[in-house]
Amino acid sequence: MADSNAPLHEKLFQQAETLLRQEIAVGKPVVAAWGLMNAGKSFLLNMLTNHIQTECFRTNDIRETAELKEFETNEFIFLDTPGLDANNGDDLIAQQGAAKADIVLFVHQPQGELEKIEIDFLHKLKESFGQYAEENIVLVLSKSDVESAEKIEAIKKRMLEQCRDELGFNPRCYAISGSRFHAGVTLKKDGLVRASHLNDLVEKLNQLRRDSGAVKRERHGIAIDELIEALKQAELSLREQHLLTTTEVREGFRPFDKAMSDFQVWMKRNLKKFPAV
Repeated sequence: MADSNAPLHEKLFQQAETLLRQEIAVGKPVVAAWGLMNAGKSFLLNMLTNHIQTECFRTNDIRETAELKEFETNEFIFLDTPGLDANNGDDLIAQQGAAKADIVLFVHQPQGELEKIEIDFLHKLKESFGQYAEENIVLVLSKSDVESAEKIEAIKKRMLEQCRDELGFNPRCYAISGSRFHAGVTLKKDGLVRASHLNDLVEKLNQLRRDSGAVKRERHGIAIDELIEALKQAELSLREQHLLTTTEVREGFRPFDKAMSDFQVWMKRNLKKFPAV
């Protein structure tokens, strides 16, 4: 782990060394839930991991997840992350969680289109997935039961337009009602389970399982490339800083150099007035 108090270039070298030594273990795919605070990530993961009556991932109306929490099933490792844009610390932890993931569920609650901050986070996430971005970043429109079917469809359409026009990729989007799924399982009503569309998302996750090894290798390579570029930029910054410091020192001595030069001229001129001893 990089020393948080180390200079930037040292941190980058430590990260590069860690990445280069890292072995890519092909195991169960890691599925991370990502999104703004209170988007419904934890409740979604509880439904996906069959925690119907008891919570594995804690839910609340206030900021709850401030660390990475995981649960392993027979097929996946599910990872809950802090809400994005809560504070810098939470954002860093959330980004670390996304970096571990083979599949990211980007959860958005249906108050309207994607916010600018969500677009910004999605842009970085898309870049980190390379050729697998469209398949392995899955949009989830949560709490779809709180609005009419027409409004949910309009929001879903707009989200996909934003991804296409502003981010240049076309992910899948699932409108999910965790509440309907919970009620359907609890009351044994298959109609509610189907209406929740949660099983549609599960089917998509199962389709993505087979490519997890290739996704890990792709993301690992992209992370190394990004670090190499960051190291180049850090080197350039250090060179510029060195040049600036050298120039400042030189300029700082300029008045002293001029004074010494003037003094030498004065000495040569005035020493002639004194007889040799």
